[in-house]
Amino acid sequence: MLGLVWSEGPCTPYRVQRMIAASPSPHWSGSAGAIYPIFQRLEERGWIRTRETRTGQRAGKECRVSGEGRRILREWLGPPIPDWVTDLPLDPLRTRLRFLGALPPKRRATLLAEVKASLRARLDEIDADCRRLAELSDPFPYAMARGAYHVTKARITWLDEIAGRLSDDGGGAAPARGPALRSEAARRRRS
Repeated sequence: MLGLVWSEGPCTPYRVQRMIAASPSPHWSGSAGAIYPIFQRLEERGWIRTRETRTGQRAGKECRVSGEGRRILREWLGPPIPDWVTDLPLDPLRTRLRFLGALPPKRRATLLAEVKASLRARLDEIDADCRRLAELSDPFPYAMARGAYHVTKARITWLDEIAGRLSDDGGGAAPARGPALRSEAARRRRS
């Protein structure tokens, strides 16, 4: 939130709420119940400064990052970067696909097709966001959106690899328990 106030500032909490609501990421909550308490904490800590504003009949607060807030933001950005920042993130899809062998071959194929269709739709949304952000003078929101684009595209490539390996194995016929995909080393030994 502090970074958004820095990049958009001065701005109102409502403006930040609208930005989050427009984000293609489902992991951000743009609800007033989430946004306004965060702004209150940022102000209490002295990381943002506010001043009362009026837009027509509506009173509000315009926020900007304070000197201390800039210091905190820069410290958070790094360097140094803690190891957890570059660790593999939690991925519910990867976790589900770890147990893909529990499904019969037809359901595996259906699941992979549905996930791929969903990722392609998401990729289209992200691509539209990239085109919009490319018009901004600030290159960093565009760079962030392109990162989301490439990660999503890589996930589609990964699903294609899984589907290809399953079809090479005749549907990934695996024992009731155990991996549905064979490693490259196991494939070579079989040949």
